[in-house]
Amino acid sequence: MPTLDPVTRRLRRLFAVLDADNDGFVTWSDHRRVVEAYAGAYGLPTDEPRIQALERAYWAQWLGLLAQSVPGRERLDHDGFVAAHRAVGYDTDRPEILENLATAIFRIMDTKGDKRVSGEEFTAYLAVWDVPGDEGAAAFAGLDLDRDAYLSQREIARSLRAFHLHNDDLKTPGGIFLGVY
Repeated sequence: MPTLDPVTRRLRRLFAVLDADNDGFVTWSDHRRVVEAYAGAYGLPTDEPRIQALERAYWAQWLGLLAQSVPGRERLDHDGFVAAHRAVGYDTDRPEILENLATAIFRIMDTKGDKRVSGEEFTAYLAVWDVPGDEGAAAFAGLDLDRDAYLSQREIARSLRAFHLHNDDLKTPGGIFLGVY
């Protein structure tokens, strides 16, 4: 069996996170479950504008994945999911997909509305994915690129791009925004 590059391995882990019912497929319902997890963790109704923005961001990503798949499919198996993510063109053709996702996540996390995410806000965020505190502290340190003790929207966007595009590290901290840690 060939050794897989870090991006493919991370995408395989993402597939496992999304395929919560273990049916071997990822669907829009699986992505919708993520949106509902955010709403539940933050105590926000699903019609709240920040949750609606997150749902639109995930919907755009889902449509981008389906566009890279076999026409007419409404679910992706493991290999199709990885191939679609690799083909979307997050770096060239569709960079707004990850940017919009980062913006939506950031707006939910920034509960103080001060245009930055503190360690306290990040710790509260960890409840979305049931991340243990020690894992969260290490992720925060890896995400805080300018070392100002806060996360910016730009740092979140960069981490999501690194998760999807960079072959340099299997455990990029941006996976924490997708349930991969």
